[in-house]
Amino acid sequence: MIDIDFDEAFLEKLKKGLDIKKKYFGDDIFFYGPGFKHYEVEDFKTIKQPKFVDISITGKKCELMCDHCASKILHHMIPATTPEEFVKVCEDLKASGIDGILISGGSNRNNIVELYDYKDAMIYAKRHLGLMVTTHVGLVDERLADILKEADIDAVLLDIIGEDETIHKVYKLPHKSTKDYDESLRLLKERDLKMVPHIIIGLHYGKILGEFKAVDIISKHDPDALVLVVVMPYYGNARYQLLKPPSPEESAGVILYARQKMPKTPIMIGCARPAGEYRLAFDTYAMLAGANGIAFPAEGILSQSVEFGMKPSVSFNCCSTVIFDIRALANG
Repeated sequence: MIDIDFDEAFLEKLKKGLDIKKKYFGDDIFFYGPGFKHYEVEDFKTIKQPKFVDISITGKKCELMCDHCASKILHHMIPATTPEEFVKVCEDLKASGIDGILISGGSNRNNIVELYDYKDAMIYAKRHLGLMVTTHVGLVDERLADILKEADIDAVLLDIIGEDETIHKVYKLPHKSTKDYDESLRLLKERDLKMVPHIIIGLHYGKILGEFKAVDIISKHDPDALVLVVVMPYYGNARYQLLKPPSPEESAGVILYARQKMPKTPIMIGCARPAGEYRLAFDTYAMLAGANGIAFPAEGILSQSVEFGMKPSVSFNCCSTVIFDIRALANG
């Protein structure tokens, strides 16, 4: 057993989520290690040759510069700031053995990642090069939704915020509200795009505020999967870097709520969350609360999953691809 002094009553509460997950998904659990960084613990490590990488169409630049990220999350991505450069990058990646890409970039001042000019380039990457093509966007308008549909994107990822105050203060979008995030999901669903919304637990300066409402908003649209991450203070600006994230127990409460609200939806723990003892506790809670998988699991978590009676599978793709992995298992 992982060497943390757990509250047994709390663990029993979380197991309600595990019971739900077993009912609809069985004992399978997925562990992911996408190739944008090297990661190694005793029972899990990424491979030397990555299979799935991130591309930023704005390089390191972001007009929005929200408090929680301040563009730092873009710094590990491969820059491709024109459609022509994007095609060349994708050709090089394919030649080097890459199987899939996540396309993202900085947002404009309306929280939109301007992929408008990249439709043909994305079609080329998917149809001609045979890459799996996913996108992590901000808000979605009609034009962008149409482009993503025409490009036949494999999965659309987007962060959903459930509190207007967080949208106004953290994301610096005083003219936006939760209705805009709800509308983005509607536009994607209307076009039958596979969508994997994300919730950043503790986004409001380390506090739980709006996460449960975000789950409610997402659940209305029957997403293909849900990804939960925990705020990483060192990513943000100076105001963020001294903050403490919500406790692992508070964060686990969001997982349990999501599992109860969306029993048939794959729920993933994404790349971003604090390291060390926090990650050990949170990842343990996540398994017991009914998560379908974890990206970059803490040391001992994969082994612990076996002790919990689970059947682990390992992938080096983005964790959003769980929707395809679950289908592949179901089809034998």
